[in-house]
Amino acid sequence: MVPVDAKPTTRRRAIAGATIRMHPETAARLARGDTPKGEVLATARIAGIMAAKRTPELIPLCHGIALTHVSIDLAVDEPAAAVHVTATAEALDRTGVEMEAMVAVNVACLTLYDMLKGIDRAMVITDIRLIEKSGGRSGHFRREEAEGKPEGRPAREDAPQTGERSGGAASTPGGGRGTEERQGVVPHGGAAGDQGMAAVQGRIRAEPLDADAIAAEVAHAGAGAVATFLGLVRDHNEGRTVTLLEYEAYASMAEAELARILAELPAEIPGVRVAAAHRVGALKVGDAAVICAASAPHRGEAFKACRLLIDRIKERLPIWKREHGPQGPYWVGWEDARCSPEGHGHAHGHGHEHGHEHGHGHGHAHGQGSGGPDE
Repeated sequence: MVPVDAKPTTRRRAIAGATIRMHPETAARLARGDTPKGEVLATARIAGIMAAKRTPELIPLCHGIALTHVSIDLAVDEPAAAVHVTATAEALDRTGVEMEAMVAVNVACLTLYDMLKGIDRAMVITDIRLIEKSGGRSGHFRREEAEGKPEGRPAREDAPQTGERSGGAASTPGGGRGTEERQGVVPHGGAAGDQGMAAVQGRIRAEPLDADAIAAEVAHAGAGAVATFLGLVRDHNEGRTVTLLEYEAYASMAEAELARILAELPAEIPGVRVAAAHRVGALKVGDAAVICAASAPHRGEAFKACRLLIDRIKERLPIWKREHGPQGPYWVGWEDARCSPEGHGHAHGHGHEHGHEHGHGHGHAHGQGSGGPDE
C-alpha cells in the first residue's frame, strides 16, 4: 500500500457514474414498478451504499476510509431504454474516495441486472466513469473540463458514430433516414479472387433486404455452391394472428456480435464466404427479416456454413421482436411481457428457448454448383 501518513487531511468528494442499457419494455416496466422481484431501484441504491463501505475488501491494497456520506441516484431513462446511476462519496481523510464512488455505481448496476435478468438477460453495463473529484493535492477534477465537452447522459448506443470499430471490422455510419447500418470486411487468408480468400460482411438495417445482392457478395469464381436462407414474416405464431412484426436491436452490440460470427465461420470451414443482413423496424407479412448467404467449393460446406450462420444469429444477436395483431402487441420470447393495447402488463408465463426467434417465417436454402462429381 502507498503510505498516506504524510498527506494532509482534507475534505474528499467524488462522483462516479454508470449506465445500464436494457430492452425498452424492461425500462417501461421498471418505470411503472411492474417487475417480478419487487423494489428494484431501492434495492440497488442500498447495495451501492453498502458496497462503497466495503471497498477495501474488494479492491486490493485500497486504504480503508471512514466515509461521512454516500448517496446513490438512479434515473430511469425510458426514451434511451436505460438507467443512469450516479454515486457520490465523501470523507474527511488523507486519501481520495474515487474508488468508493466507482465501486458503488458498479454494484448498484450489478444489482439492477440481478433483479431484472429474469426478463432481460441482454442488459449491458457501460459508461462507468469518474465524473468529478475534489480534495487532496491533485486538486479538482471535472470530466467535462478534462474532455472539453459537457458531462451529461451517455450517448445512446444506437446513435451513429463515425469511425466506430466493432468486432475488429471497420465500421461507418449507414445512410438513409432512420437507418443504422454498418459494414465490415475481414480478410481471411489469400488475396482477393483466390479460392482460399474469405470475405465477411454484415448489416443491421431498416431498409428492405435484397437476397440477390447478399448472395452476390459471397459469389466468386471458385465457388461451386451458394446456399441462402430467408427468414420471412408469417401471418401467425403459436395460435396468434400476426399482422405486423416490429424488430428492435442494440445496434452497436448486434453489429459487433454479427462481425464476430461472420469472422468465425471462415476460420472453422476453410474456403467459405459468408454474408448476412437483418432488418429492424416494422415489417409486414411476407417481408424478409433476416437473410444469410454462404458460398463454398462444394454444396456440403455451403449448406453447413449457412445453417451455422443463422443458428448463431438467432442465439447471439441482441435483437427482439414484437408481434402486432388483433390481440394486441406482444413481445416474443418474454416470460412475462404481454402488453395490452393500453400498455398494461399481464403475466402469461410465456417463454422460448431463446430471447428472440429470427426466421419468423419460412427458410429457403438454394444450392447450385459445378464443383465436381459430389455436387
